Amino acid sequence: MVSIPFFPKAWVDAVFFSPVQILSLSPKLKKESFTNSVLERFSNPYYDLGFRFEYIMREFSKLESDKQAEALGKLFISSIKLKQIRIYDYNFRTMFSSDPKGPGFHKGLRLLGMQVPKAAWAEDTDGFLLYRNSEGDLYIQILKEDGERIVQEASGPKKSFLPRDFSEGILYWVFKKTEEGSELLETNLDPDSPVLPNSDLEVSNAEESKVMVHALLDKNSKSKNLFVRPVWEKNTQGTLEIFLSQPRKSRPEELLLILTAFGISLLTLICGVLASRLLFTIRMEDRFSEREEALKMKTELIRLLGLLKEKTK
Repeated sequence: MVSIPFFPKAWVDAVFFSPVQILSLSPKLKKESFTNSVLERFSNPYYDLGFRFEYIMREFSKLESDKQAEALGKLFISSIKLKQIRIYDYNFRTMFSSDPKGPGFHKGLRLLGMQVPKAAWAEDTDGFLLYRNSEGDLYIQILKEDGERIVQEASGPKKSFLPRDFSEGILYWVFKKTEEGSELLETNLDPDSPVLPNSDLEVSNAEESKVMVHALLDKNSKSKNLFVRPVWEKNTQGTLEIFLSQPRKSRPEELLLILTAFGISLLTLICGVLASRLLFTIRMEDRFSEREEALKMKTELIRLLGLLKEKTK
């Protein structure tokens, strides 16, 4: 194995592993994670309701008494107009119930082994909706009709996160296929931003504009040739269509960077091998010189000892 002792480690990592950094799967994994998150939101109708529950519970991060649970329950009722709510602790004991005749514990959780992941929803054994908070120590039980009503009230096109330009983050559109065409569910594109970098078509609430936007996104999600990456990438799952735009270099630029990085790495490796060989040769020469000098000293010492013996006879 070739040793290059005089190369700083940081410089070696930067040069020799630059192709690995360029070929990193990080953008792909980020895109897949983002897509899965969006799909989960729209496949689970109560996903956003969970965020709403967490927002209401932000001031009650840890309930230390039934009195605090009662205050939280009343806040839920007044905030989102719930007909009924029950709050259970991590032992599945009822801390608060808007129904005074409610059970003292949740039998599905305690007796029947029901499992609910953190920050997730489930329909329990009695037909109620059950939400477990993100900390995992509280369970919120509401009527299914209340959950469906809140979801229905929040339906329609939504905006998510903060508006971003094409040079930052991931831009996305979510459409749902219907018999009439495609329904826009959500986007994080600013209403004043063009759908394409060189397009004048802006986001609008008009139905005609939405149809044009979907057609334009679909058209520009198809690669024209090997060297031109499409502006939008289309992902379809069931009735959902997700169009993503992630800032990346063009394919020719990435290819040039990869070839340049490999070239520099190869050149550096060759120089390192030559330098190591030269260093090895220098060290060997030094060893031969040291041995030659030692041999001369031994020979001279033997000669002097011989002269000393002759004089003492």
